Amino acid sequence: MRGQIYYIRGNKRIQVVTDERIYFYLIDPKTFEPTLENVMYNSMNCSQMMYGPKVKFGITYKTNEPGFTIYTRQHYHNFRVQTSNKNYEGSLG
Repeated sequence: MRGQIYYIRGNKRIQVVTDERIYFYLIDPKTFEPTLENVMYNSMNCSQMMYGPKVKFGITYKTNEPGFTIYTRQHYHNFRVQTSNKNYEGSLG
């Protein structure tokens, strides 16, 4: 497996970018052992991918290309549960 490894100080993730897939590992702060968190296909054909510590913005770079691409998170999945089913139409917050 060949690829690029990216780590930013203050983040608890390591990203490994290969030609086919991108692997996201979480680092345990006590034992410093990585555990696989997520895997996604490299549909962007990027050679390097960087995410910030808050995982809001991502930058991808492809070798021998003149620029890079910036991505932002499109959806936030909070999965919140409704606590009241009353109709609050017209109310002021």
